[in-house]
Amino acid sequence: MFKHDLPTAVPTLHNLKKTIDHFLSDSITLNSIDKIGAASEFEAEVKEILKGYRNNSQVYNLDFQYKKLIQIITDIHNLNLAVNNEIPEWLESELGVVFHKIRNILLVLEIELN
Repeated sequence: MFKHDLPTAVPTLHNLKKTIDHFLSDSITLNSIDKIGAASEFEAEVKEILKGYRNNSQVYNLDFQYKKLIQIITDIHNLNLAVNNEIPEWLESELGVVFHKIRNILLVLEIELN
């Protein structure tokens, strides 16, 4: 039986995406970027899943993609401060790609581990 509730991890990802979308549209202050980091609910979900399923390559991929997501957000934050709030289109695109990868990994894990 799967110990972690992956169906709730997907809505958590959607909430995280909404926070990032607001950040990208400048409707949230730059200080709100902290919500996206290690203290986020999704980060806690990833850590719990990683603890319970160390031998699953999809779980490691999930952890890697989440770290990549945090790095992209950090890059956006730093560029936002350095270049008059202009975010390169390629970086926004990369952010979307990582979100899709995370969502797909969650769906695969839900099927594999339930």
